[in-house]
Amino acid sequence: MNDSPSISSGFDLSQRSAYPYATTEHLRFADVDANGHINNVAFLVFFENVRVNYVNDRLAGLQRHGLGVILAHLDIDYHRQLFHPGTIEATARLIEIRHSSVVIAQAVFDSQGRCAASGQAILVAFDRAADCAVPIPSDVRREFERLLAHPEGPQS
Repeated sequence: MNDSPSISSGFDLSQRSAYPYATTEHLRFADVDANGHINNVAFLVFFENVRVNYVNDRLAGLQRHGLGVILAHLDIDYHRQLFHPGTIEATARLIEIRHSSVVIAQAVFDSQGRCAASGQAILVAFDRAADCAVPIPSDVRREFERLLAHPEGPQS
């Protein structure tokens, strides 16, 4: 088992309270492997589902510029087993803004709020028409900086 991931602000990314954004996912019998637990590949699907929703809900500013994101890197640390039947919470939050990419922290929590897996995804701003990575536009970067400061979403 790996040490708990954290970022410079000091919060523990293996704690449910670190993530204001979550989706609920149902553990499927089809995801049970020969060992009787949820297969590690299913965790990637949980990560993808919440990441896509997070991008559409919180990182949508790129779309104004005709840009999307592509996944450049994904890491995952497994902390505990999950078993069918049940539900989990898949979570995501922005933790870093780079020149042409962002880093999203992600985690999966069981029904008791225990971290079953955590990781990070690097998403690159991508111009599909030009088929290349591009710098994050300055107005979008400011939106992302506000999201870093207020991860629960836009402030009224």
